[in-house]
Amino acid sequence: MQIYIEYVIADNLAVNVLLIYATVLTLKRKFSVLRAFIAAAAGTAFAVVMPLWELKALFLAKTVLALFMSAVMLRHKDCKSYLKCLAIFLLYTFLTGGICAALLSANEGFAALKNPNGYVPAAVAVSALACLVVAKKIVGYVTLAKRESKYTAEVKLYVGGRCFECKGYWDSGNRLYYKGVIPVVVSGADFAKKLETCNARRVDDIKVTTVSGSKTLRGFVADKISVREGDGTRETDNVVIGIGESDFKGFSLLLNCDL
Repeated sequence: MQIYIEYVIADNLAVNVLLIYATVLTLKRKFSVLRAFIAAAAGTAFAVVMPLWELKALFLAKTVLALFMSAVMLRHKDCKSYLKCLAIFLLYTFLTGGICAALLSANEGFAALKNPNGYVPAAVAVSALACLVVAKKIVGYVTLAKRESKYTAEVKLYVGGRCFECKGYWDSGNRLYYKGVIPVVVSGADFAKKLETCNARRVDDIKVTTVSGSKTLRGFVADKISVREGDGTRETDNVVIGIGESDFKGFSLLLNCDL
């Protein structure tokens, strides 16, 4: 069999860099081009000599390679950091292999795109890119979960003799006061429709100033707002609810930080 070494080097180097980047992205660490290149080069060098290994020695060599690449791609402060990196890197490596195998078995078009060395770069590239997409999704979900646990709170809003339960978000930029006295919370447009059914006093001149300019909101006067955080509860009487122009994702109220 004729071996085209340039295909082996190019394919493996690109895929290794993608997997390393996905791992670093998931860990939310700074990506080092030099460290990534060294780790990827080690994986590529192994791929070049891999045909010379026996099956038993091959498994041991792959294990040592994964340990080395995980140690090099990031600067680890402790053993826990290293083991987390190793686990995520192995996860993406196995996921890439699984997606690649699924593509080749399900689609003959990928199998036809072989290079002279018998590799299937199209399927491998798609698999590695899929892992990168998965990594970005994981980071997004984790970031959102942390934000929600840190900055959101359960809220009870008493308006016109009725009680509404919703989720509020502590907005560091919201220190609005109606006529300089009454604190203002801002409601999403959809949640405000529920409040409009109440017999509450209306206000039409809530002034809001942002970096993009000034505007005036309409809203309601709430009898009381109760905000629960952990084991404690904050209660404030006589709060103004400004009606926002759009809905909020994951919560209904932008809370005033001075509540």
